Amino acid sequence: MLLLYGLLVHLGIPASSLLLPVPSNLVLTYDSPFSTEGCFNDLGRAVPCANANPIDTCLHPGEDYYQENPANCEEYYRCVAGVAYAYKCPLGTLWSREASACDWDFNVQCGGASAAASVGGRRYPGILSNYDYRQMTPEALLAENERIMQVMKDVYDNVGGVPREGVNFVNVIKPLIDLDGDVHTQSGVLTFATNVALDKALRDASVEADKKITDLQIDLSLRNDVFQNIKAFAETEEAKSMNYEQQRYVEEALRNGKRDGLLLSGDTLEEFKKNKKKISELGIDFRKCLGEDKSHFYAEEKDLDGVPQDVIESMEKDESGKRKVTTKYPHYHPVIKNCKNPQTRFIMEKLMQSRCVKENTPRIEQLITLRQRQADILGYPTHAAFVQEEKMAKNPENVQKFLTDLTSKLQILWKGEKDTMLDLKKSEAAELGIEFNGKIAKEDFWYYANEVEKKNYSVDKEKLKEYFPLETVTAGMMEIYQRLLGLKFTKLAGGEVWHDEVSMYQVDDKATGENIGYFYMDLHPRDGKYGHAAMWDLQPGSLDKHGNRQKAVATMVCNFPKPEADKPALLEHRQVQTFFHEFGHVMHGICSRTNISTFFGTNVEGDFVEAPSQMLENWVWEEESLKMMSGHYEDESPIPADLLKNLVASKSANEGGKSLRQMYFATLDMMLHTRGQADTMLVAKDLYMDILGIERIDGTNIAANLGHLIGYDAGYYGYMWSKVFSQDMFATRFAAEGILNPKTGMDYRNMILGPGGSLDGAEMLRNFLGRDPNQEAFLKSKGLEL
Repeated sequence: MLLLYGLLVHLGIPASSLLLPVPSNLVLTYDSPFSTEGCFNDLGRAVPCANANPIDTCLHPGEDYYQENPANCEEYYRCVAGVAYAYKCPLGTLWSREASACDWDFNVQCGGASAAASVGGRRYPGILSNYDYRQMTPEALLAENERIMQVMKDVYDNVGGVPREGVNFVNVIKPLIDLDGDVHTQSGVLTFATNVALDKALRDASVEADKKITDLQIDLSLRNDVFQNIKAFAETEEAKSMNYEQQRYVEEALRNGKRDGLLLSGDTLEEFKKNKKKISELGIDFRKCLGEDKSHFYAEEKDLDGVPQDVIESMEKDESGKRKVTTKYPHYHPVIKNCKNPQTRFIMEKLMQSRCVKENTPRIEQLITLRQRQADILGYPTHAAFVQEEKMAKNPENVQKFLTDLTSKLQILWKGEKDTMLDLKKSEAAELGIEFNGKIAKEDFWYYANEVEKKNYSVDKEKLKEYFPLETVTAGMMEIYQRLLGLKFTKLAGGEVWHDEVSMYQVDDKATGENIGYFYMDLHPRDGKYGHAAMWDLQPGSLDKHGNRQKAVATMVCNFPKPEADKPALLEHRQVQTFFHEFGHVMHGICSRTNISTFFGTNVEGDFVEAPSQMLENWVWEEESLKMMSGHYEDESPIPADLLKNLVASKSANEGGKSLRQMYFATLDMMLHTRGQADTMLVAKDLYMDILGIERIDGTNIAANLGHLIGYDAGYYGYMWSKVFSQDMFATRFAAEGILNPKTGMDYRNMILGPGGSLDGAEMLRNFLGRDPNQEAFLKSKGLEL
C-alpha cells in the first residue's frame, strides 16, 4: 500500500483517489466519540460531531472533502454527509494541504507557515494562505519568499533540462501552468502585505520580497532553454490535442517570448534584463512612497467653514486646538468639495498634488526613458505601441483618435458647465467681499461642481449621506449582487484576517450549494494602508496541480469614513458608487471559472478590465436599486422621493468637466509614453490648460502621484474606452430586461465574468450582446450627439 502510494505521488497522481478509512485502532478516539452539541452540516441541520470541539465540525457541502487538523499534521478530517470524521495518516506520512492527501513527511511543510496558520484565527476550508499579518514576522516573510523562489528556479531548471526530443505536455507545459497558480497564491500573500499590514517593518519586508521575486521572474522569463522547449512542444502532434485554454496558454507563451526579450542576445540582452529590473524597482518604490505618505496641515475650525461637522470632529487636534487635516480621502474630499475658504482649499489641493513630488518625479521620468529604451530594443516605435499591441485598441493610433474625438465633444459640454461655475464663483465672491478673478482655479473645480449639484439639482449631499450608512449600503449591495448573480454570501467570524476591522464572507452558488470562494473587505483608513480603493485576486479559483478546483479568494480595500460615537459610518453617494464598482471586481475574481490561473478573474485585456465593474455602477443611479441600499441611519426611513429623483437626475451634472479630467489623465499617459523623455511637471501643467483651461498649482506634479502610471502605463485610456462597453451592456440587456432580472444576471455571470481572460473581450461582448458593441449608449449617457 505505501509503495503504491509513493509511486502515485511520484507520478503526480492524486493520492486521495486511493485513500481509504484507516483501521479503527488508528481513528482518533474521544471520551464521547460523537457529540451533538454545536455541530451542523451544510444545510444548517444538527449532526453528530467528529469530536467535542465544534471548530472541527464539517461545514463543507461536499460528500468527500478533506481538511487538515491545524493542531496535528498527522491527522486529517474527512467530511461525509456533513459530518467530520477524524483519521490518522499512515506511518511516515503527514497531511498535505497542497495535495489534499497524506504525503511523505519529507514533502510536507509542517510547523512552518501552515502550522502557524492556526494561531490567532480559523482557517476556513480551501483557503491556502494565512492573511493574519499580525502573526507574521519580517524574517518569516522573507524566508518564505526565498523558499518560493527556489521552487520557481527548480521548476524552470527541470523544464529547461528536458531533452528537446523528449518534450511533452506533462514535462514542459503542465509544470509551468501549475507554477503560475502556486506562485500567484503563495507569493501573493507576501506581497499583498505592503498594502495592509500594520507593522511597517513587515510592509518593508513585503516590498523587498516583491522586488526579489519580480527580479527572479524577469530572469526566468528570459530562459531560452525553457522557451525553446515550449516551442518544440508546440510543433508536436500531442500539442494538437490540447484543450482550448491549454492552446491559448502555449500561444501566449510563444508570443510573449519576443516581448520578454528572448530573441535578444549578448550585451543587448543584458541591457534589456537590467532595464527590466530597474523598471520594476522604480515602480515598487513609486507606489511605496505614496502608500507611506503622511502629508497633513493644521487649520483653525473657522477656516474649515462648510466642511461637515462630523468630518471636522474626526480630525485630530493639536495643543492649540487646530485640526489636523490629512490627504486621506475621508478628509480630502469633504474639504475640497465643501470648504468655503478658498485659501484652505488651495492648501488642501496643493498638499494633495505635492505628495512624493521630490521623490517620484525623478522616478517617473527615469521610467519613461527606460520604457522607451525597452521598446527601441524590441523594435517597437514607442512604449505605448508595445503595451497596446495586446489590448483591444491594438495600437496608439486608435487610442489617440478615440481620445481626440471624445475630448472635442466633451469640451463643448464643459464650456457651458464652466460658465455656470464662474457665475457661482462671482456671486460668492461678492457675498464674501473678495475679488473675483474670472477664473476657475485647480482648487475650485470640485467645490463649484458640488455647488452646481446643490443649487441646480437640489441635491443636499450632507442630508443624502444620512441615508447611506455603511452597513445598510453593504447589506443592500450584497442583496443585489446575490440576486443578480445567483450567489449566497455568509459572513464568517474568527477567520485569519490582518485587522479587526476586516470582515470575511463565504460565497456559495445558490443553485448547487457549492462553496466557490471567499472575500475580505477592509473599508477604513489607517496609517500605512493603501490609500485608494482597489481589489486584489489573492487566490485563483482555477484548477490546482491535482486537477481539483480551488476556492477563489479576493479582497477589497477602501478608505471609507469610520463610525463615530453617536452615529455609524455614513457614505457620500460618490463613495457608494466606488463601493459598488470595487465589489464588481471582487465578483469578477470570485465568479470566474477558468481552468488555468493565468486566465482567471480580472486577467483580461487592460482596456476591458474595468468594463464589468463600470457596468455595475449604473445600479447606484436607479431608483429601484437605490431604495434597496439606503435608509436613514436613525430610523431606516427611505430617501425622500424628491431627493431621490433629484439625485438620479444629477447623474449628468458636470459630466463634461468630470469626463475631461479622465481624458486629461489618459492623454497625459499617452504623451509620456509616446516619447523617450519628458519634463513631466511642465507637460502635466500645459496639458491641463489645453484640455480644461485651468492652471495647475506651481510646484505640484500629478505625474509624481498618479499611481496608475505604474502598472496602467499607456493604459489609462482604458477607463473611458471600457465605458463604451459598460454602457452598451447595461442599456442593451439590463435596462431593457430589468436591472434585477436574474436570467440577465446569470448571462452576465456566465458570459462576462465566468470566462476571465480565456476569451477575448470582444468575443465575450458579442456573446452577451448578440452583436458587436457600439458607442451609441455611451454617447447618450454623456449627453452627446451620436
